[in-house]
Amino acid sequence: MRLKDKVAMVTGGGSGIGRGIALCMAREGADVVIPDVNLAGAKAVAAEVQGLGLRALALKVDVTNERSVDAMVAKALKAFGRIDILVNNAGIQAPPGMPFTRNTPKDWDLVYDVNVKGTFIMTKAVAASMIKRKSGKVVNIASIAGQLPSPTSPPYSISKAGAIAITKITARDLAAHNINVNAICPGFLWTPFWHVLSKEVRRVDPNYAKMTDRQVFDARLNGVTPLKREQTPEDIGWAAVFLCSEEARNITGQSLNVDGGVYMH
Repeated sequence: MRLKDKVAMVTGGGSGIGRGIALCMAREGADVVIPDVNLAGAKAVAAEVQGLGLRALALKVDVTNERSVDAMVAKALKAFGRIDILVNNAGIQAPPGMPFTRNTPKDWDLVYDVNVKGTFIMTKAVAASMIKRKSGKVVNIASIAGQLPSPTSPPYSISKAGAIAITKITARDLAAHNINVNAICPGFLWTPFWHVLSKEVRRVDPNYAKMTDRQVFDARLNGVTPLKREQTPEDIGWAAVFLCSEEARNITGQSLNVDGGVYMH
């Protein structure tokens, strides 16, 4: 129960990695606020958290809209009194590039707005109450695509590099207020994006032409991952729990790769 009596906010917590993070935090004792553009998904995960005996609140939000974020944070503070933990998980993928000239300016704008500007808007909104309390933990969900050049989706890769940069900037800024800010960089997770990306890989690389979507994913994973296994939402969730616990009180401004060893530094 490392997060007992804490209140955690997990954006995009209505599915995928966000759901995994929300449930891991609840299992460690945290009440959970789940803001998501998909309110139905957020409500479903909130019900799962409540099933574990914790309080949960599902709220609709558009992380790219400051007014929407401010209103959502105000509702969360009214309901719980404070926010101890913020996980900026809400994110979006761009259509595959390969070559990069297939991406459009609209792809860049949308991914930047959600993955970079959304992280800024959320952190700014929640940090105000953390600063008053001189306590808080922020975790940004980046990606190994932000650590390594990714030809498959340049806008996404660059946006996640931006998420890593904003982690370092805000960590330095908020350290004076006893607020830790770190990032997690997931590796290979079998997500809906890979269903699309696998088709694109088959299209441009004849070595994958006869494979299924899952076989393409497995081949790519095994080709670069020393541990030869995919990551799960719970893998990311337990890493987030650690970074938000007192065990990590002297860790800030860092990017933790949860990727089976793809990127070592």
